[in-house]
Amino acid sequence: MSTATATIEKVQAVHELKTEQPKVQGNKDTYYDQVHFLGDKEGKVVIRSPPKFDNIEDERTYQKRHLAAAFRVFARQGFDEGVAGHISLRDPLNPEHFWINPLSTHFSRIRVSDLVLVNEHGEVQPGGAQSAINGPAFAIHSEIHKARPDLNAACHAHGVYGKAFSCFGRPIEMLYQDALRFYNDLAVYPRYGGTVISTEEGARIAKAMGSCRSVVLQNHGMITCGATVDEAAFLFIALERCCHAQMMANAASGPGWEKIMIPKEEAEFTHKKSGNSGKMWLAFQPYFDQVAAEDPDVFD
Repeated sequence: MSTATATIEKVQAVHELKTEQPKVQGNKDTYYDQVHFLGDKEGKVVIRSPPKFDNIEDERTYQKRHLAAAFRVFARQGFDEGVAGHISLRDPLNPEHFWINPLSTHFSRIRVSDLVLVNEHGEVQPGGAQSAINGPAFAIHSEIHKARPDLNAACHAHGVYGKAFSCFGRPIEMLYQDALRFYNDLAVYPRYGGTVISTEEGARIAKAMGSCRSVVLQNHGMITCGATVDEAAFLFIALERCCHAQMMANAASGPGWEKIMIPKEEAEFTHKKSGNSGKMWLAFQPYFDQVAAEDPDVFD
């Protein structure tokens, strides 16, 4: 097979993946209410939605593709730094196992075939890449997956603004609309215990999260989670930018330029509309589309 023919077939495969029309997951009306879109009078024009699968193998394939794409998105956002950073995804076939990136592979090069499956003891399993993984990553992610069965994905990377903001040991303030995605949904782990090398430290982080999806790790960075890897990844992008905006607001504030907080009622309403799982899944899809179009090898 020629290189040109192989490239054409790969692009066609990506196009088929993007244009398939899967069933809507859960209650369609609930999802549509979450994303509050406008369509036509007859209800034929609708927004895309998370898929539902007839078999678990298809679901696993879909989720692994989105996990691999999330690493490429993180690379484009500049969240790479040596061997630091990891995203995990609970395995649909065995919820006690999860998929994660191999140690010392740049985010921009990760493909589906590079993803590593590990069990609850941190042991690399058959079925995925036979590669070493980051020990601190397992210590953190395994405990989050164990403590929070409602969360299937977790992201951690050393973004510049996230780690700069983490030194304050406090959550962001509700100063602007985008921050409201994290209204009453951002915890703080108020200590720094060094590089996380034990599951005991991971358990303390998971406990500090409480019922929140995201947590600021004091003097370290942040972790965002979600029911899908799409949700978790978009929340990380959003929180990194919120940390940047928060520090800019702090630097600009002063006499005559006092910060104005958003009132509780408006914050609660906007969080429900702009921070829900459905909206976060949808918000990640443009990033996924970009990677699928420009880096089709991610699905190899």
